[in-house]
Amino acid sequence: MVGVADDIVAAGAEIIWVMERTASNAPGTAVNCQTFMSTVGGGTDKGWCVGDSETLPTAYTFDNSPFSLYRGFDMIVTKNDMVIQFSSSHGSPAGNENMTGAEMLAEVQAVIAGLNPPTP
Repeated sequence: MVGVADDIVAAGAEIIWVMERTASNAPGTAVNCQTFMSTVGGGTDKGWCVGDSETLPTAYTFDNSPFSLYRGFDMIVTKNDMVIQFSSSHGSPAGNENMTGAEMLAEVQAVIAGLNPPTP
């Protein structure tokens, strides 16, 4: 997603990067997330970093969600109703969609287009 982060923001979406755990299995914190995003070239100006070990009221809310299942995931949530409009999973286990950044951008654009249909 890092490669299309600017395009996702330009489409009208906001990005929240959630770090569940670090590569060395340390607890995911907002600071660890910001460090990782800077390392991979994502910068910290293209969204917010959240550390899953710091989620309230219960830590590891994302890691324990049915979306995670020990893998990464992407979701699109509309702010006006907090409904999950789209989700996909990625990582090494079989059964993941492993979408490219361009494919995720297309999903973002489709959700936003549905929120703002053209006027007749």
